[in-house]
Amino acid sequence: MVWNKWATTAFVAAALIGSSIAASHSEAQVDNDPAAKNTLTLEVTGIQQAEGRMACALFWQNKGFPRKHRRALRRTWVDVEGDTVRCVFKRTGLGEYAASVFLDLNENGKLDTNAIGTPSEPWGVSQVTRSKRSGPSLYKDAKFEYRGGKVTIPVELVYE
Repeated sequence: MVWNKWATTAFVAAALIGSSIAASHSEAQVDNDPAAKNTLTLEVTGIQQAEGRMACALFWQNKGFPRKHRRALRRTWVDVEGDTVRCVFKRTGLGEYAASVFLDLNENGKLDTNAIGTPSEPWGVSQVTRSKRSGPSLYKDAKFEYRGGKVTIPVELVYE
């Protein structure tokens, strides 16, 4: 009977020590991973109708920017509720990005355009750029440098 109490006590002690080691290991892992604290948020304003879903994308190069979200480095969808939407990208790496968003009113998963290619759904890009030429905004005009931490980038929707 004494042996069973000792064995039970030893087992509980070993379990407690193991769990504290695992907890300190996971804390150390977070401290060793600088991207764990990086959160890049796109704050989309100018929403005139609270319906549909907002498509948000981060591009790291010009290829596909701003319309082809499937070519983006990261992308997400957010339900629209109200006149402001926040798209959050956690664990974002440091570097140069350009953001592109569009309000998918008919929820078909793509930015609809008219016969000449002008968007028929609201859209926006980072740096609140408005192209001085016909066609979509350029990557070089919309790019920004992300240096880590919690950063919010404003994006205003354009209705054409």
